Amino acid sequence: MALQAKQTHQQKLVMAPNVTLALEVLRMPTMELRSFLEHQLSENPCLEMEESEETESPDAPEPSNGAEDTPPAGGEEEWLSHWRIVGEREAPGNDDDAEDRSLEQRLAVPQTLYASLAMQLGCQAASEELRRLGELILRHLSEHGYLDMTLEELAAEAAVDLRRLGEALALIQRLDPPGVGARDLRECLMLQLSSAGAAQGLPYRILKDHFPLFIQRRFEALAKATGSSVEEAARACEELKRLNPKPGRAFATDLPSAVIPDLLVHHRERHYDVELNDDELPRVKVSRDYQRMLKDPRTPEDAKEFIATKVRRAHWLIKAIDERNATLLAIARCLISLQREFLEQGPKALKPLTQAAVASLIGRHPSTVSRAICGKTIDTPCGIVRLEQLFASAVLQADAQQTLSDSRIKDEIQRLIAQEDPRGALSDAALAKRLADRHIAVARRTVAKYRTSLRILPAHLRRRRL
Repeated sequence: MALQAKQTHQQKLVMAPNVTLALEVLRMPTMELRSFLEHQLSENPCLEMEESEETESPDAPEPSNGAEDTPPAGGEEEWLSHWRIVGEREAPGNDDDAEDRSLEQRLAVPQTLYASLAMQLGCQAASEELRRLGELILRHLSEHGYLDMTLEELAAEAAVDLRRLGEALALIQRLDPPGVGARDLRECLMLQLSSAGAAQGLPYRILKDHFPLFIQRRFEALAKATGSSVEEAARACEELKRLNPKPGRAFATDLPSAVIPDLLVHHRERHYDVELNDDELPRVKVSRDYQRMLKDPRTPEDAKEFIATKVRRAHWLIKAIDERNATLLAIARCLISLQREFLEQGPKALKPLTQAAVASLIGRHPSTVSRAICGKTIDTPCGIVRLEQLFASAVLQADAQQTLSDSRIKDEIQRLIAQEDPRGALSDAALAKRLADRHIAVARRTVAKYRTSLRILPAHLRRRRL
């Protein structure tokens, strides 16, 4: 086949790097943003942390002439005390063994899944573009190691080439633990078998071609479809059950992680106010030393080009953080103003409210509001809640003169189920009738939808469990 040169017209949306960064920062909750900033501080030499006011205070006394010979208070003594305590706790032995044990203890500190994968990614023989796309994928992995979105969605969000993003995902899926980077359970188990060199066996063929039959444990159908015996199909399914469905679970601690809210609500004399909970975030700024080097005529041109790129990215990051904070505050203040009754009475007082309505009030696009509230939490008098919970769909009543929020209806359903007779659980139709007695008109299928979203079992399973 001869090679040919062709001209084609293609239309696609490409976002500028600063816009991509702003959208990515807007999506991040506080603790994720903290990790991201720490990574940027280590990667960008033109970005540095702001010093505290105590450090920058001009009234701080200067050290005396003999300061260099005198160790600062709490400095060397604390280190010596620390090493004495370590030495007392360790078993007798030579110093080399003690140093080795200390090193092993430091290396034994559990890593996060992201940190482990990022370190492995840095050791791969890959281009800078693939590493960058790999880091983008890592930031979208769930705690169990799954990719939370499709490659098409990620490519559209980050304005990157879909084919190259697929190559980066293949690179991530070769990392440890096996199965990480999968988009569903089937792919996760297939990756683990491939990593173990078992991509040609019966278990792999079952996953590849007959996954629904494996989920339904239909051994006879599997045996017929694969040309094996029922016993062989059953053994293959048992082998698959021994695989790890959550490869990132090994990096999770046994202790529940503390929820650090992104926003805090304060009750003033006659109103509520909200502020960002950004104490955990490092304050960053552009390095003045590098800015002076950029203006210095003695600085080589190639160094100036490098510094200019890093300074530009640092300015983009600082601007993205400011825009994120301003957008979050605008959304939160609008929410607590419209949902004041929720702060005082709880979820039953939530008013119907849409993201489009809030976006119109604060002068933002609805997609911006959706991205900003994703994964964010707010500390209210009713406890720490997700920002998404302050939005509620409107349910039109039969008289067409009143609307109720779906949160109010869900609260009533939970209350009715909590009060039901254990020997006669209420069906969805019975729940709809009880709600109608309370002047809440909803259909049976709507009750079923809300019950499912509340993770409440249907009536026959509730009776069976009791």
